[in-house]
Amino acid sequence: MNIVRRTIFSLFFAASCLCILHAEDSAKAFSGTWKTDGADGIDATWTFDGDKLKALVNGNEYKAEFKVDEKAKPHATMDVTITESPDGDGGKKVGKAIYKLDGNKLTICVAMPGNERPSEFKTIDEVQYNFELKKQ
Repeated sequence: MNIVRRTIFSLFFAASCLCILHAEDSAKAFSGTWKTDGADGIDATWTFDGDKLKALVNGNEYKAEFKVDEKAKPHATMDVTITESPDGDGGKKVGKAIYKLDGNKLTICVAMPGNERPSEFKTIDEVQYNFELKKQ
């Protein structure tokens, strides 16, 4: 019986390690600073560091933590948990997002907290915002 328990524990431990490594690899793909070109009226700089995010959008700074699910369908998803915002009302609000990562181009469409996750990459004022970012 001890062998069975040790085997099950070993398999569980190995699977847990693989999940942690996969999550770290996903976060590394975003690592660094990404910027918009400002052409669509949104001046944004997003800086990813580990599972942390600092976003400067039209002069307003937001700090957050993020988690991704790159296997979600039909689009990979990201949950952005705001920890600090300009209005002081961060309070762990979650913005649900979809994203596409293609080399040095990152497209993120994020819903304002309390709204459903976007189903397509487009801006709907006061509901969701689409950011086309390039790696700096």
